[in-house]
Amino acid sequence: MSQPLSLLTAFADLPDPRVERTRWHSLADLLVIALCATLCGADRFPALETWGLAKEDWLRQRLALPHGIPSHDTFNRVFARLDPEAFTTCFLRWVDALRLPLSGEQIALDGKTWRHSFDTARGAGPIHVVSAWAAENRLVLGQVKVEDKSNEITALPALLSLLDVSGCLVTIDAMGCQKQIARQIVKQEGDYVLALKGNQPSLFEEVRLFLEDWAEGNAPGSGHTCPTGAMQELGRSPKG
Repeated sequence: MSQPLSLLTAFADLPDPRVERTRWHSLADLLVIALCATLCGADRFPALETWGLAKEDWLRQRLALPHGIPSHDTFNRVFARLDPEAFTTCFLRWVDALRLPLSGEQIALDGKTWRHSFDTARGAGPIHVVSAWAAENRLVLGQVKVEDKSNEITALPALLSLLDVSGCLVTIDAMGCQKQIARQIVKQEGDYVLALKGNQPSLFEEVRLFLEDWAEGNAPGSGHTCPTGAMQELGRSPKG
């Protein structure tokens, strides 16, 4: 079982994007307040400041806070300049220490569009991300932003490469029913369940005909070829 890791330890090597003379508030204080406030439902920078002011006495028992609670503008400026890849690495290190190793745990990969993430004034569309959810641990293990003019097919392999899926069951909707993704899961010693729809027409038709034979009481594959060959082409899971 992994050992608990404090937030401060997990983020100790996260680069601070500010110059020394502008660091009125420590990066550690900003991160702890932001995380705790977010867990309590804060979803805007002003809400981080409001939560911090409401819990200031409790926070002062645990943090330095040399200049009090940071303003919402400070949260905004600092988080806008943080290195997202370095932040993700630190975050995954912290979450992985919280995760209990469970054999056969389901890890669900799915894409979502963030509400209110568009910026009409700058012509920026909404942000779309793919996330990994550990069902039994009830933890988000990681997220990867889908690049503009791209789709989830390119983001899913990047997210998978960040995760330890050995001994786990990875589930993905029909968008992820791709040979490359299936093979990557197998290479990382995981199993998979991929939704099959019309985006894989040949395999979809083989499976449909095979199941129709089964439903009619015929021996599996007696009327149509069993889709084993197609499944092998997709990339079979270690446990079949």
